[in-house]
Amino acid sequence: MSHRFLWFLPLAAALALTGCSSAGQTQPEPEQSQTQSQDGNLDAGQVETVVRTLLGEDPSLTVVGNETMQQQLQMAKGMGSTSGITPEKCAKQMEKYTVTDLTASVSATGSVTAESLGKVVQVFSITDEATRKKISDALTLDDISGCEKVTVEQSGEKLSADRQILLLKVDADQSLTMSTQMDVGGGQKMSSVVVQALKGNNFVIVTFQTGLAEPATMSAEAVELINKAFAEIETLN
Repeated sequence: MSHRFLWFLPLAAALALTGCSSAGQTQPEPEQSQTQSQDGNLDAGQVETVVRTLLGEDPSLTVVGNETMQQQLQMAKGMGSTSGITPEKCAKQMEKYTVTDLTASVSATGSVTAESLGKVVQVFSITDEATRKKISDALTLDDISGCEKVTVEQSGEKLSADRQILLLKVDADQSLTMSTQMDVGGGQKMSSVVVQALKGNNFVIVTFQTGLAEPATMSAEAVELINKAFAEIETLN
């Protein structure tokens, strides 16, 4: 994912990055990484089923199963989420509304890449009430006034971005949708929409990224996809 700029999106940051950076790895087959479901939660095979159902038969599809996700989530726990972000108050806001530890989950990530649009779908069946509460608290972010424009420094390069919370209806208990447009230099802008939603013990993140379309044009499709995810989860429970 270009410049890995999802680092400074609340909540999804580390996980969206994890999903993108997993492409090309050899993944275990679903039957090799089964985790038994309990209390209505999804097992490892079921979270992969949701991801594959949403992303279809795209030839570029890469799916990261629960076994590998757990390894990556463990690494993400120790990563800082606010380094290099200015203004400082925006870095503090991100820190407050970012959940980097989702190890208490059964999870899968799928990504597809295309010249016009990249998609990442992440499904987490949360197994710990404390983790669910942290996600719920983070999803209460409803105002980024004063932090619509931020700068991120990565590898000595400063990238500027414009962000906006989109008030969209999602079929979930809680949701947060944010669009970002980043100037990556050379007159090129990268746009993304991230929809994050929690329903019961299931947390889903859908990320769209493109260098062509405006974020607003991607939001409806992203919400449609996340609603489809919860509908699929209902059939599996």
